[in-house]
Amino acid sequence: MIKKQFTIYLENKPGELARVASRLARERVNLEGISAYTSADVGLVQIVASNASRARRILKECGVAFTSQDVAVVPMENEPGALAELAAKLAKAGINISYIYATAGKGATAGEDTCQAVISSENLDKIVKLWK
Repeated sequence: MIKKQFTIYLENKPGELARVASRLARERVNLEGISAYTSADVGLVQIVASNASRARRILKECGVAFTSQDVAVVPMENEPGALAELAAKLAKAGINISYIYATAGKGATAGEDTCQAVISSENLDKIVKLWK
C-alpha cells in the first residue's frame, strides 16, 4: 500500500518531539511508523500517520517545517530473516531501496505479531504489485 510519510524538522532540544507527538495524539492521529535521528542542530523525524490530511494540518499548526512523500508500506513477518527475505524479493525484481525502516507490535489477537516495512524507492507501484 502507498502511504504519505512526513519528514519533520525539529529543533534538536528536549521536548520538541513530545510537543508534536502530544498534539497528534490529542487529535487522534495514530503514528503507524516512526524513524528519528539528529544532526547537530536539527532532529529529523519521519512518520507515517493514520490520517495524512489531519497530520498535515496539525504539523502546520505546530509551526514545524516538514516535507511529505509517498512510501510503500508492506507487511512482513516479525521473525528472524524477514528483512533478508523482503530485501531479496525486491532485489530479484530489480528494485533499489532508498531507505527502509520497520514497525512491529502486538496485534489485536493474543499472540498475533504485526510488522510492516516502510520503503522509499523510485518504484513504489512495482513494490505494491509484489505484495498483492
